[in-house]
Amino acid sequence: MGAGLADFFNILPNSAMLVLLLTGGVVLAIAGWSWFVRRHSRRQLQLAQQNMLVSALADVQEAAILVDANGMVGFINPAAEKILKYKIRSARGKHFSDLFALIEPVTHNPVPWLDKAKRNDRPMLRHALLNASGLNEVQMTYTVQPITYEDASQPCYMLLLRDQTELYALQLRLDHAEMHDAHTRLLNRKGFELRLKVAIDQVHKHGVKHSFCLISMDQFKLVNDSMGHTGGDVLIERIADMLKDEIDGRRDVLARLGGDEFGILFQEIEPSVAIRAAEHVRRRLEQYDFQWNKKRQKVTASIAFVPLYKNLRTPNRILSDADVACRIAKSRGGNRIHIYKPNDQEILKQQGTIVWLGRLKKAFEAGNFRLVAQPIHPLEPAEFKKPFCHYETLVRLYDENNQPVPPDEFIPAAEAYSMMPRLDRWVVSKLIQTLKEVTQKVPRPVFAVNLSGQSLDEPAFLQFVLDEIQTAGISPGMLCFEITERVAIHNLELAQHFIETLKGLGCSFSLDDFGTGVSSFGYLKSLPVDYLKIDGSFIKDIANDDVANAMVRSVNQVGHLMGVKVIAEYVENDRVIQILREIGVDFGQGYGISKPIPIEEVIRNHVI
Repeated sequence: MGAGLADFFNILPNSAMLVLLLTGGVVLAIAGWSWFVRRHSRRQLQLAQQNMLVSALADVQEAAILVDANGMVGFINPAAEKILKYKIRSARGKHFSDLFALIEPVTHNPVPWLDKAKRNDRPMLRHALLNASGLNEVQMTYTVQPITYEDASQPCYMLLLRDQTELYALQLRLDHAEMHDAHTRLLNRKGFELRLKVAIDQVHKHGVKHSFCLISMDQFKLVNDSMGHTGGDVLIERIADMLKDEIDGRRDVLARLGGDEFGILFQEIEPSVAIRAAEHVRRRLEQYDFQWNKKRQKVTASIAFVPLYKNLRTPNRILSDADVACRIAKSRGGNRIHIYKPNDQEILKQQGTIVWLGRLKKAFEAGNFRLVAQPIHPLEPAEFKKPFCHYETLVRLYDENNQPVPPDEFIPAAEAYSMMPRLDRWVVSKLIQTLKEVTQKVPRPVFAVNLSGQSLDEPAFLQFVLDEIQTAGISPGMLCFEITERVAIHNLELAQHFIETLKGLGCSFSLDDFGTGVSSFGYLKSLPVDYLKIDGSFIKDIANDDVANAMVRSVNQVGHLMGVKVIAEYVENDRVIQILREIGVDFGQGYGISKPIPIEEVIRNHVI
């Protein structure tokens, strides 16, 4: 049979996604075809091959187009007839370019799929846009494979197409839900960070003048306490509508950043003009008299004003600086604007620069950091009963009195003063040295470790990790590195190189905080990760919030379609576990499964 249709299906073991494309009926038909043709004469063999090929592809959902080496169509199956609006008798003998064109989604250049196939460049599964009669840029996945008939001088080529419109629509719904606040329909924090990142790039590259305003309501808790949460929700809606009237919708960007916080990005105007606009917002809020259920409440806001300077590098840093300036405005009684200046003594005092810088240095010198591990456990009932074997490694800091320091205090401080690479190196080195004691191989334990964007940005960090693994002589398969969406997209090419290099050794990767980054679905396709972790903000409300429940279902579906395992964070009780099982989430992590355990105790459970 040469390199016949048997070779066509040799790619099946190499791609789980392709298995989804081909039905079991096709496989059985091809098996029968192979048995049949071996029992015919050489002259009848080619005809038998062709007939069985047509029979095998008649009922599959994928559009199948068979062309010769010159691109002339010899066969299309019923699914292709439906998509291309051509019957087989009309399509046969035409060049495939007369029927359709595949377009690269990013560059919009034609896909040279036939030329690649001739060079034996066999794609596992690729994405493309399909243009055909009555169709314009329809989302597709495709694969192509040579087929050699007996006694044929040249192979033919089979192109399989599958319509991904439904999946793409799911992506759009998911992206929109992730980018917008459901209550006010404004951009949410995630969507705003994306716009802020674009603005930062414009400042760096072109010197464009932008300013950011953080608006935090002063009396929101009082409204919630006196008027109830429904009254608080109504106030937020009215404030959102009021702010919409105060900005230039063609130029400025408005978002709801948190419960009672809004953000305005004033774009392409002088800071002096933007500050006057911010003052107008403050006065408008001051004059607003909120009425609800026969109750009245005056409202004001504390506002931080941050001009976007060239030395401001990330959205997180700008939001952090604005938060500090906003706290200063509140500490002075609220209803005022505080303008951020890098050398402002009050800003430095609020940030605790001198105190935290010294504390972190002493912590490294005194060895006050420790590791704990929190189990990440399968949720499937039978697997759930088994011992823990997958963990997330967490770092803890203890003060001079051996009391734990909340991570929310020392991690932001380490990030603010660029000490995360040193901390990440300590965690990676300490974990790898500890894993030398593990002797259990079946099942082999896996320990995930978080990496900061500062570490990934260091050119020498990857080599440091490789050296540590080699020196310790541990199995790389015990290591899983977790990076957040924000870290990954900050330098996508660098993140891809980091992941591919360590995956080549046997390490695995997890995309953390999925759903809070930027364009989650699109970037997931670009990152060869093994796990994705649904952000805990969705999980904690899953039992009582229909939107959160729908988000988790959508993210889980997307993850599984992309062939990765899904982990839910913040799993706090049995009710959440049951809901996650019904949805089909693979793993859970949280106090409802186990609290973090000292790393030494965990390791003892994996020593035979």
